[in-house]
Amino acid sequence: MLKAEKRPIPIRLYNIISRSIGMNGKLDYDKLLEKAKGNTGLQFFGADFNEEALQVLIKSINEEAQLHPFGNLMIREKLIGQLENRLWAEHWFMKNPEILEQEVLPILMITGLQRTGTTKMQRLLSNQEGARALMSWEALYPAPIKEAKEKAKRIRRTNRNEKAVKFISPTFQSIHPIHTDQPEEDVLLLDVHFMSSSSEAIMHVPEYASWLEEQDHSEAYAYEKKLLKLLQWQRGGKFWVLKSPHHLQYLDEFTCVFPESNIVWMHREIENCIASFLSMLYYSRSMFTRDIDKHALKSHWLNKLSLMLDGGLSFRDSNPDQITDVKFKDFMTDERRVVSQIMTHMLNRDYKTINALGNNRSYISNHRYQLEDWQIEPTELEITFERYIKLVKGLNK
Repeated sequence: MLKAEKRPIPIRLYNIISRSIGMNGKLDYDKLLEKAKGNTGLQFFGADFNEEALQVLIKSINEEAQLHPFGNLMIREKLIGQLENRLWAEHWFMKNPEILEQEVLPILMITGLQRTGTTKMQRLLSNQEGARALMSWEALYPAPIKEAKEKAKRIRRTNRNEKAVKFISPTFQSIHPIHTDQPEEDVLLLDVHFMSSSSEAIMHVPEYASWLEEQDHSEAYAYEKKLLKLLQWQRGGKFWVLKSPHHLQYLDEFTCVFPESNIVWMHREIENCIASFLSMLYYSRSMFTRDIDKHALKSHWLNKLSLMLDGGLSFRDSNPDQITDVKFKDFMTDERRVVSQIMTHMLNRDYKTINALGNNRSYISNHRYQLEDWQIEPTELEITFERYIKLVKGLNK
């Protein structure tokens, strides 16, 4: 059952004061760039900096997102941080050209609809021998700050972000636990190129989302490739473990840029995915937005998820040998057996020793969700997701 969280008192006070003094919350493209330059002392965002992507996103936020003042402040700082990441990345590319001369490690990439077990799968696979995980602090801050071996500042900043999420929305943190020292989605690397679906997850930005659908995402993945090389330069491994539902829609582009990829597609009954994911989005957007339009949120993401599945199913039809299907029920029943099968297939040898999660944290939450919260009838899902429902039924036979 959806229940809006009451904002913490300091945030409510900030919003009241900001509105009372008529603070203009509009984001300004030029000022964001200048702030990032001032914070870093650097000037060059890269020859491949997509100015249009950021400009369209800013326009959409200003005109459509309806952020409350503190939400606007958080988004402003988020965008400045992404710009700073670009500045520092370009600094290291120019100072150490050998970074971009590397080959990217082979990639084990986990995808599927949201709420299908992708996070737990990522964390299990990341804990196996030879795996190069993308830690949360690296995903948020992939480039060292000032010093080549620096990571302490980035970890401290990520710790502050983790504490902030827990403070602002403990419900969201319980639905999708975020931890500084655990693997995180590489969609955050695409954020540094301002071409990812994360913005439409946390805000109502339909103009930007429509623009994004018309773009060639190969360029975003090409920039992610540069960031992966930068991260390898800092710490190596035998293979990357990456994960994001975002990739499902763009498997053609992903595998074109990363041909040495093995794809794990997590599957779950659509009614459970949808209800759980929409609930997570509701609490995610509540951290930033004045009022959540549940109908607009539902309509946008049912369409978006349909596009994601269309892209994934089309790729699967043309490249059946490049995808390993994993059923949610099988994974929850015997995770070690499933992980062993994936590792054996990927490494082409018998792989029986499977490491468990590296800490004692529990990833079982009290998250409760139902289709009735969104006035969704099962027949609506059957029509919209007919092809995927047929696939899941076939896998369950």
